[in-house]
Amino acid sequence: MTSKVKVESGLQLLARLTKKPQLENFYPLLFGTGPKAGNIIEIYSENSTNCLLADLIAESLIPLELGGSGASVVIFSTDGNLDLEYILNFCKNKLKSPSRKNCQNLQSNIETLVHAVLRNIYIFNIYDTTQFYVTIQNLENLLSNNSNISLVVFDTLTAFYWCEQSFKIIKMDLYIKKILNVIWKIVKDYNVTVMYTRSEHFSSSKELIENLEMCGEQSKEAILNYRIQITYNENGTHHVNIRTHDKQFRKEFLLKEDEICWL
Repeated sequence: MTSKVKVESGLQLLARLTKKPQLENFYPLLFGTGPKAGNIIEIYSENSTNCLLADLIAESLIPLELGGSGASVVIFSTDGNLDLEYILNFCKNKLKSPSRKNCQNLQSNIETLVHAVLRNIYIFNIYDTTQFYVTIQNLENLLSNNSNISLVVFDTLTAFYWCEQSFKIIKMDLYIKKILNVIWKIVKDYNVTVMYTRSEHFSSSKELIENLEMCGEQSKEAILNYRIQITYNENGTHHVNIRTHDKQFRKEFLLKEDEICWL
């Protein structure tokens, strides 16, 4: 009887052993003690997902000494709605919050914050399908050369769906699964969390839904760990629905200028 031995490259070994900022406990209101390294988070809405996405990115970028995670973030921006200034505004507003620690010297802290964000954020503006896949393939080099990266964001994952369709139309749900598996093969050895957005009319595949139910099991394919739906109400009070493999709950919020206020 022969046994199979898993052989890993030097880069994979370094990625596995390198200590990096962890996103666990960084946003307990939505994720509890998660998300863990290797988790995949889906955010979708009929309207914009920008406010929540920017808020999550901001919480990741805020330095440790100012009460944040101090992580580096890679953003694939395919629709141009998520820019550096918008994210910085969310970061600054978080720092001004009365609940935030270490806010005595606000101006000094904001300067520290800006320097940290500029040092730890990587934004790739993607304009076509070819550029999208080429940049994804180059992601491994970026991850291997920057051990501080803990979060990889795709906004939106489905931007080039129609451009890729020819005589044989790929179903929207299968298209999402295909791209996630391409991404997963690249990032799975680097202990990062993946977050992506999609329009609500892009339904996730049956397989991904089943995987959400079994996300504690090992898999060679991408597994969806969190699904977050944003709903905007006319009365100004909005909410998110969060689903994991073992629970589902709802949180309400108000949206002020570049700031989410949870109720």
